[in-house]
Amino acid sequence: MSRKEKYNRQKKTKRNRRLTRIAAVVVLLLAGGFIGSHVYFQNHFKWTKINNVNVSGLTVAQATKKLNSSQIDQNGDYLVVKNSRIKVNSQDVKQLFKHRSSMTMLSAKKLNAKTEVSNQQYHYRMTTLLPKFKNRVDQLNLTRKPTIDSTIHLANGHVTVTKGTQGTELDKAKMIKDFKKQARDNLVIAVKMTKDVAASPNSAAIQKRKQNVQKMLKSSVTLTTYNKSYHFKAAKWLTSGHVSADGTYHFKSTKLNQWVDKFANKVDTLGKALTVTVRGKKVHIPSGGTYGWKVNRQLLSKAILTNLQKKQAASLNLKNYVSGTGYGLKGAGKTYVAVDLTNLQEYVYKNGQLKVKIPIMSGTLTGGNATPTGSYFIMYKQRHATLRGKNSDGSKYASPVGYWEPVTLSGVGLHDSPWQPATVYGNPSARSQYHSHGCLNNPPSQMPKVWKYTHTNEAVVIYK
Repeated sequence: MSRKEKYNRQKKTKRNRRLTRIAAVVVLLLAGGFIGSHVYFQNHFKWTKINNVNVSGLTVAQATKKLNSSQIDQNGDYLVVKNSRIKVNSQDVKQLFKHRSSMTMLSAKKLNAKTEVSNQQYHYRMTTLLPKFKNRVDQLNLTRKPTIDSTIHLANGHVTVTKGTQGTELDKAKMIKDFKKQARDNLVIAVKMTKDVAASPNSAAIQKRKQNVQKMLKSSVTLTTYNKSYHFKAAKWLTSGHVSADGTYHFKSTKLNQWVDKFANKVDTLGKALTVTVRGKKVHIPSGGTYGWKVNRQLLSKAILTNLQKKQAASLNLKNYVSGTGYGLKGAGKTYVAVDLTNLQEYVYKNGQLKVKIPIMSGTLTGGNATPTGSYFIMYKQRHATLRGKNSDGSKYASPVGYWEPVTLSGVGLHDSPWQPATVYGNPSARSQYHSHGCLNNPPSQMPKVWKYTHTNEAVVIYK
């Protein structure tokens, strides 16, 4: 072996020894690191996130503290609800630590600490925190540009769509829905601040609303009254309007209101003058009084308009949209009590037949004790009542009667009057001395007949 060869062999041997030493050191370091990390992670979390909070390298106590104090709204993307946090139990975190310890350390793991939301906590969130949350969203939207959906318009029977505009305001409905979902399960309520998105003219929602309007224009409503029916076609009455962003339909009701006003003026009878037949003659009853009925114009107009918006034909009955007495009757009908103040005569008709003609005494024709004229109705019937009031001189009276049928709220009615002399009934000349306080005094022997042939809500017409 030459000197050169001998030198190269010695050099190679030294290099191999050096590499062996380095390898041994690396192995020792790795072994030490593994042993060290193994010991370290016996008390600390491996690469872990709990409820999206990084707890890597923390002990159970440290992780619990961080979970109960971490801020979710780091980037301003979430609306964190104050006082909504429910603290994590350290025992739950400990269980997660044991679970994580049994897993590999090569990848990060996402875990969840689930603490049950009690009924009391849920109630607090929904009744106390939710209203505050809604108010907070409203406050934020005050400084944001409104988002306007594409709008459907109806003009002169034609349906068009106007493109909306995208704004920056928050989608309140969506955020409230998210709040309610989190209120049941989440440890802290943090709602993503989602912007309201404007629906485009070609979106499914807008197209569906447009189709609904077109279908509405084919609907109809039939209004049945006491003597005839009226038919309303949507195409004629729904001539202009629009659909709001929440899908509510708004149609102008001016034309329909005008029709209802004209119709009501024609059919209403409350307080109007009327004509009745007394002993074969037509008698004019002056306007005034409480008898009759009238159309609830606002209610009827709304009902017709609402039902025209349905996709199928609808029927309405006028009797459900009126108030008063005598609906459907022409004047007072054929059953009524007619009182002739001039001649002090009372006529009781039933189904067009005169059942009783009775001489009476009334109040004065003028002044504070005057009997009112007009059309009234029997409010109720009562046996054995005591009528109370004041005389002209201010003294009080209390008059027991066997039959009482009031026709006004002020206390005017039909009753027997045992205190009156028999000669005053039907005697106008005796009125100045024996007049009532406004009531219609009937002879005690005749009042039972009046009671027999009259009923509650029956018309009582009084004239001079």
